[in-house]
Parts: sequence; C-alpha cells; structure tokens
Amino acid sequence: MLDVRLTDAIRHEAKARGLRESEFATDILGDWYEARFGGRLPPAQPEAPPDTSAPPPQPASINATVELLLAKLEELGFIIPLQGMATQCLHGDERNGLWATVTLNGLDTIEFGLVERTDGFAQNILHCVVDTVTRRAWLTSDAYGELNQGRDIGTKISTKGLQALDDAFARLREFIMAKRKPLRYDETLAALPHYLDQEPSRSLLVLAFQRMGLELVHVPPTDLVISAAEAPQNVALHDLNALAQYVRQEFLRMGKTVCTFPLWDGGELIAYAPEARAFVYAGLRMQPPDSPNAEEGQP
Repeated sequence: MLDVRLTDAIRHEAKARGLRESEFATDILGDWYEARFGGRLPPAQPEAPPDTSAPPPQPASINATVELLLAKLEELGFIIPLQGMATQCLHGDERNGLWATVTLNGLDTIEFGLVERTDGFAQNILHCVVDTVTRRAWLTSDAYGELNQGRDIGTKISTKGLQALDDAFARLREFIMAKRKPLRYDETLAALPHYLDQEPSRSLLVLAFQRMGLELVHVPPTDLVISAAEAPQNVALHDLNALAQYVRQEFLRMGKTVCTFPLWDGGELIAYAPEARAFVYAGLRMQPPDSPNAEEGQP
C-alpha cells in the first residue's frame, strides 16, 4: 500500500493538472518502470469477459417416488405448487368448506392433506408426510384412525409398503376434488422468471416437458433487468403441463424441432425435440448430456 502522504500528494497534483488520479498514478508508475527496466510499462491486461458459454444450473433428477406422488395428487385434483405451499378450497368458503394443501420442501419431502372446516371446527380428514429419500410416509387422520402411523413405502412401486399410500389415495377419492383452471400461456411465461432461480421449480418444469416428449434448457439472464411491474401468478405444476402441451402442439403444427421463448428478465427457455439436442447444445457451447466428455452427473 502507498504511504498516505504519497497518496495525498498524487491526489493534489492530479487535481492541479486536471487529470484523474488513476491516470496520474499510471504516468508516475510508467516513468519509474522505464527508468528501472529501460522500456515502457506493458499495458494492463483487460479483464476477461464473463463466460456466457458456461452451462446454466441443471435441474435435479426426480426419483420414481416423487413422480408417483405428483401423478397421484394431480389425478385427484390437488394443486402442486412450484415452491412452498399451495392451499385450495375445494368446496365451501373460508369459514366452512373442504380444503386441500400440498407443500413441497424441495423434492425431498412432500406433504399433502385435506381439512374440513365446519363452523370454526376443523377436522383433519387426512394428512400425509412423505420422505422421498428414505421412502417413509407418516399418516395422520381424525376420520380414519387406522391410518395413523409411519409406514415404509419401499423402494419399488410394486412393493407391499406402498399399500399405505394406496390406502391414503383411496380415502381421498371418497371426497370430490376440484382443480383450478390452468393459467394462460402468456401468464405462465410471465411468472416463470420468479421461480426458475431455484429448485424444485426447474425440475418440475423439465418434468412437464418430458411428459410431452420434449427437452428443455433454461438460459439465465446475463444482465440486470428491471423486475416485472405486476406481481407473479402462483404457478402450479398443471400450469406447466398446459404450457408444455401447447408447445408440443405448436411443434406438430409448424413442423419445428426447436423453439425459443424469451422471458421478461432477459433469460430464455429453449424447448426442443430430442433429435435436435446436439444442435441446441452446440449453439449454447455446452457439452450434451450424452457426450463422453460431459461431466459425470450432468443431465
């Protein structure tokens, strides 16, 4: 570090000469370097630009237990949130009615259940917590006391342990379910930038497109963009399913294999058919997931 006296002297002299302090300091350093080494000071190396070819964050894989739960809950009419908790009134109002909730704690723990409220009294129809990693489920119910215990749901869908979840789904089917109408195409796209910066949102988006036979890459924004003026919609998994279905129909109608969707934050979603994977990854300067040079575990 420079002595404070020398720093002050450079600052005052630069001001007297009408130069910026950094310019004057560079001139002094250049004169010293030339006197010491007999040549001009080499130019400073410019800072390397940010590596825009680096692959974007990749979604985590979704295991079979998660897929089973999501499919069953969607079939029953539950709203699956991209993050956090989704609460849905199936019948009635805020005081009296049947309420469904689903909570995603990442993709490691999924909670879901029904509560019926009547004149201020709440009855737990069924509440289930599933650890998708250890494959254990905990069931509690005021209406079905015989379900109240922890269960090992096993490692395969065909194992006997999954009967516990089958029982839970059978009891839930005894109640009439209702699903919120999916958001419009433009509403879903407008809301996505608020969700795609973390899991499990990216994984659920990829899952929705995989169900339509499509693959997806999210290219995050490289520059700071002013946030959207309106608050984002609460996007759910079936909104993503509707978006993926729309894109698939456009692929078939237009004969496309690649389609790019710009997002308001400056990022992009690139949807493509599997046969166009090499073309897309080459354009992004990324290693395709099936390349022998791709890092292990890279999707």
